[in-house]
Amino acid sequence: MIETTSHERTKARGRGIAVALVVVAAMLWWGGGWGPVVHAQAPFEVPPVLPASELAPPYLLQGLTFTVDPQVPIVGMLGHFTIRADVGTFAAHGQEMLRIRVGELHAIAQIERMSKSDVFMQAAANAVARPVESMVHLLEDPVQTAQGLSGGVERFFGRVELGAQSLDTAVSTPAPSSTDQAELIAKRVGGLAANVFGYEAERRALAKSLGVDPYTTNPVLAKKLSDMAWVAFSGRVGVNTLISVFVPASIAISATSFTNSLIYDTPAADLIVRNQQKLLGMGASDQQTQVLIKNPWYSLSVLTSLVTALDRLSGVNGRPAVVALAATATTEDQARFLANAVEMLAAQQQTGAPLADVGASGTVIGRTQSGAPIVPGAVDYVAWTERVAGFAGRTDLQGTPGSIWITGRMSPEAQRQFAALGWTVYQNVLPPWQR
Repeated sequence: MIETTSHERTKARGRGIAVALVVVAAMLWWGGGWGPVVHAQAPFEVPPVLPASELAPPYLLQGLTFTVDPQVPIVGMLGHFTIRADVGTFAAHGQEMLRIRVGELHAIAQIERMSKSDVFMQAAANAVARPVESMVHLLEDPVQTAQGLSGGVERFFGRVELGAQSLDTAVSTPAPSSTDQAELIAKRVGGLAANVFGYEAERRALAKSLGVDPYTTNPVLAKKLSDMAWVAFSGRVGVNTLISVFVPASIAISATSFTNSLIYDTPAADLIVRNQQKLLGMGASDQQTQVLIKNPWYSLSVLTSLVTALDRLSGVNGRPAVVALAATATTEDQARFLANAVEMLAAQQQTGAPLADVGASGTVIGRTQSGAPIVPGAVDYVAWTERVAGFAGRTDLQGTPGSIWITGRMSPEAQRQFAALGWTVYQNVLPPWQR
């Protein structure tokens, strides 16, 4: 054991302090200031519970037949709203789904009133040969419940590898026909499970008149649409007759997050064929196309919105990679997040700086002609969590200053940290469902 004198220990401490000062000076010189140091030491935030009034307008929080819980926890960047209505309790993850579910409550009320009209009663009487009860073989229990499923959109801001999951294990069976695929897609959202000639058209017409998604994931509305359309079809009066008698066009509530008339006017099987052709036409492989079409978390409406938005990015490189990422969605929230992200980039392409390419590096990322990354996100609130910090500091996104486009807002700490790392943050961007 070597003993040191007091003088030697003092000299050693002096050398240590000097070295520390040199290190700090080097960090300041090469790092361009205190930003990286603050980033490394900043405490992470816990996503908050926010008042519902801070996240949504009053008409979406209370109505004649429903109320929304006043406190909303932020989970995975989305507000988890709870809707308490006369017909049940519904979970809505994010402002988009809140808007959809509230609109669907109006549609459910309209169907309830329609079912008590004299015209409907007569139609039901005419359907004795094919009564509503005979439809049981056409309906299946929906995969999802009115309570909804956990969002998990934060997965797209995690490790880059998550955006490049292999699709090999997802395609072990031959691709079904377009008709079979349409039937499967209809089943998984709680709609019809067989394409009876004429009936599907009646159901789509009813949904269109009420301004709701014919492929809704709301099991309560899905069954009411099916039952009402079956009575109209079997009673040979047609949905349009029932609607013209009872539901004025002026009171139809638009609850859909899309304005694509294809959803209403195109048979499901034909829509599947169209989406397949569009995906293959933009360079997606047969495998990528098949896995995306088969993914049970995309209703036919959300799938069509995604494909249509990708089609609007014509001429932009990298779309097949986005198709591959979209195919890995494991919840409805994730499917909607990706569809909305692509729609936001499509809007940027048409109104802002043109995009050179789009990629799927963990999440959907566009790049301008100068190479600047654009990261879109239809989210309600972004806190400075460990996962978000990891994304903000990704080395592959450094270089040309990038921008974050979110439909909600960031915490003050998250804004400060993103700015310190060279990002420009745009908050309260007009969401796709309001364009």
